[in-house]
Amino acid sequence: MAVRQVVIDACCTLNLLATEREVAIVGGLELHMFDTPQVSGEAIYLWTPPDNDGERTKVPTSTAALREGGYLETRPLDTDALVDAFVIAAARIKDTDASCIALAGVMGLPLVSDDRKERRIARDIFPKIELISTLDLLHQASQKLGWKRAELAAVARNLRWRGNFAVPKQDPLGEWYAGLWSG
Repeated sequence: MAVRQVVIDACCTLNLLATEREVAIVGGLELHMFDTPQVSGEAIYLWTPPDNDGERTKVPTSTAALREGGYLETRPLDTDALVDAFVIAAARIKDTDASCIALAGVMGLPLVSDDRKERRIARDIFPKIELISTLDLLHQASQKLGWKRAELAAVARNLRWRGNFAVPKQDPLGEWYAGLWSG
């Protein structure tokens, strides 16, 4: 299988990091991900699971392992076509999301995003764009990597608590994810 290139937004990057298996997932799926300077420059945090008092705190995280492994690369918007697409998208959505839409659309790459508004705008501007969700990646990785039920449940719990992940309402894999863990 050839390496598949995709553009990933900030939220889905955080979701991958929250699993604590980001390198295994991306490596197992043979992905090469691109983000943009607008996304890579953001400070990124995950959450702790609730303590005995139900309190959670933010903790810093990093994409360093993905970058050092050659799985994540920042691609600037450095052509007229990229800048033009960014301006069109930025008129409708925040710059970080607009940059990902522009990069994926102009390069003809799938966009990894869970954000309904971002996905809708991406389809409006680039009708043939392929959209991938966090749960698409998780489901594919669970099959490809042969995760047992306990490991998959641990990944799902990490995604829920560390990533503060709520299943997008219309994600067809929502029931599958909800059945992986309780609480």
